[in-house]
Amino acid sequence: MRIKLKITFDELELPLNYNSVIQGFIYNNISDKRFRDFLHNKGFKYEKRNFKLFTFSRLEGIFKINKKNNRISFTSPIYLTISSSVDEFTNDFGNTILNEENLYLGKNKIRVESIQTNNKKIKSNNIKIKMLSPVTTYSTVDLRGHKRTIYHSPGEELFTKLIYENLQKKYKLIYGEEIEDDKFDIIPKKTKSVLTKYKDFIIKGWLGELELKGDEKLLQIAYDVGLGSKNPQGYGNFEVI
Repeated sequence: MRIKLKITFDELELPLNYNSVIQGFIYNNISDKRFRDFLHNKGFKYEKRNFKLFTFSRLEGIFKINKKNNRISFTSPIYLTISSSVDEFTNDFGNTILNEENLYLGKNKIRVESIQTNNKKIKSNNIKIKMLSPVTTYSTVDLRGHKRTIYHSPGEELFTKLIYENLQKKYKLIYGEEIEDDKFDIIPKKTKSVLTKYKDFIIKGWLGELELKGDEKLLQIAYDVGLGSKNPQGYGNFEVI
């Protein structure tokens, strides 16, 4: 399920790289403590990897950047999209948000004016998408005893290969079986690179428009839980155009 929040406020100022603030806002508004702790600390295990199976967009709205202090100020209202394949997560979060009077985004008091829900079903093996948060994928290599992260770009073979392998793992985790269709492709249309920072890590990602080709179930998973890596940190959320 996908939910879109319309958020209003008197004032809203955040760090320029606010992904961790949004992530904290999401975790803090899951009322089931046992599930919240599970999602935050563990997630759904696949082999040696753990997946949280949710993602979220950037904040959509009018904003102004203060480069001197690396802050961003928004004009009310703004919109936030959160998506997951786990109904327990979206249902709990949505109900909590609706019933909580004192909501804060960072140190800013906010109001959720409305929640739109969307259970969109992907019914095509070829979709055009617009990224709502950057898509990122990378390799970690060892250079002279030091680990280095190499980020890949749309159009590179490794970009498509690594994203496909990531989706295969999510597919097996959700459906309990291997995906039979091995045809998958990502075609960049209009893209631009962006450098973001999550806590102390610099992350290179891509915004813009892409074309995805593959099995409908695989594309559905990408739509529900995110394309590429670092989805629960606010990467890989998109809309179909």
